[in-house]
Amino acid sequence: MEESESPAALLGRLPFERDPAVWLANSTSYVMPRQQRSRAALERIVAAAMKLFAERGFEATPVSAIAAEAGVPVGTVYQRFASKSALLQTVIEGFRALRMHEIEALCRSAQDSSVTPVDVVTLHVDIIFSAFQSDDGLLRLIERHRLDDIATHRDQSEANAQVAAWIADLLVAKLPDRDADDLRRRVTYVHNIVRGAVIWSILPVAGELNPQLRIESPGFAEAALAMALAYLDIERG
Repeated sequence: MEESESPAALLGRLPFERDPAVWLANSTSYVMPRQQRSRAALERIVAAAMKLFAERGFEATPVSAIAAEAGVPVGTVYQRFASKSALLQTVIEGFRALRMHEIEALCRSAQDSSVTPVDVVTLHVDIIFSAFQSDDGLLRLIERHRLDDIATHRDQSEANAQVAAWIADLLVAKLPDRDADDLRRRVTYVHNIVRGAVIWSILPVAGELNPQLRIESPGFAEAALAMALAYLDIERG
């Protein structure tokens, strides 16, 4: 990996896909229409739903408002999705599948021998911050929804465990003298503690009031990285 591509140079700026229509296209439970006109209407529906869900909240957004925002009849929304919940779940499924593919590709690139343990931890923190900066509206919905829906909670927990496992695999390979089980436990804690702090910073509708703990604050990500390295006992060098 060249110096310009080093994970340490990114922190919060990973180019994760932000288009809801692309998320939807990655859902295995939904067949995209072939006609361009139908696809265009579908993309407007999904974009409108994500916009209104983020602004008003899921429960406060009626299907009629989604249709109006998308410029289509209400019946067109129901032709594509059985319910508002079905629309959201389909987008979440596609979003999660695409995001995991993006993260796995980043972790594969970090297998290069020139990538150091510090780079790996930096990438880990960067993945967390970049994901929420790219699409905090949908992630906010997911985190709120998982409190009431056991399936969403399970799926999100499994995704988090997989990301932590990919990062742990990288560190175990690059730190062969360390206790592998202990290192994996530490990575799991780092992932959940840092991600939990980031989630809390975006959950309030008004956003985090402390400017040092806002998702867009470079100091927030840098502090998280410093704490992660310290807990993992990895010197910056």
